[in-house]
Amino acid sequence: MSYKERSIWVSLAITLYIWFNYFSELYWSAQLETLTTASMQSALLSVVVMTIALEILHHIVIAFIDNKDANYDEDERDKQISLMGSQNAYYILSFTTIATVLHLLFPIMSQGLVTVLKLPNEYVIINMIIFGALVAEILKFATQVFYYRRGF
Repeated sequence: MSYKERSIWVSLAITLYIWFNYFSELYWSAQLETLTTASMQSALLSVVVMTIALEILHHIVIAFIDNKDANYDEDERDKQISLMGSQNAYYILSFTTIATVLHLLFPIMSQGLVTVLKLPNEYVIINMIIFGALVAEILKFATQVFYYRRGF
């Protein structure tokens, strides 16, 4: 397994774990009716800080373990795999952007989402954008892992 592939695997695991916890906490707080804007902001801040810290730590650990490949330049295969992942992520990001705009233009279409979360519309929009970016990032990592495993 190459340095780049190992790094993608760890980033995918970090992303899935941390953001799954964030959205499940958001969901269960909404179900228990304890969700407030302050608690959401606090959870979001802690998730962002934790993601940054764990990504820095994982790059340090992987570079320490595999120091001879840490400064490895991307070859044509790595660039192609990265491009395929970015292309797939772009489709998801575009779709969620359109869905967010439709939510703004036609709030009656997503009234159930606002009712479930019981947050101001601005916070629903923020979470829609975060969710779209998160799914796009996960799809990007998953596509890259797929092509590294399958071969390109």
